[in-house]
Amino acid sequence: MADTTDILISAADREFGQARQSEDQRATLTGIILVVASAIQGGLTQTGLDKSALPLTIMLIILGLFGILASLKLYERARRHTRAAFLFRQRLEELFPETQLSQVIEKTRQQQQKEFPILRNVRLYMLWIALHGLIAGLGIIYTIISFIH
Repeated sequence: MADTTDILISAADREFGQARQSEDQRATLTGIILVVASAIQGGLTQTGLDKSALPLTIMLIILGLFGILASLKLYERARRHTRAAFLFRQRLEELFPETQLSQVIEKTRQQQQKEFPILRNVRLYMLWIALHGLIAGLGIIYTIISFIH
């Protein structure tokens, strides 16, 4: 039984670590995209918004769309690893029902929802998507303005 427990704990820990790594990668990627988008914004300030700025504005669109896609993929991976970790933890609770892990987690969830009633409906991955969407949206607006001038 101890071997089974050790295996389950190790597997759950490994899955949570993989989920954390996906979230870290998303944060790092977003930081890099923000730096590049800021540099493009600086370039657009220098060149102005005319037809010569189109490569920069299109790059801004591509950058934002890439950020959206990469964020969604990393979110999907994090969810897969988190789901696996929870299944390992569920198996541990089946073996050791006296731990009452599900009750502790449910009580924590209820307290969190009571303390942050508005934020409970905001999904973190949607904030990342919105940020990258803003970058792509700015690129679209700048492209339209560049075509007009």
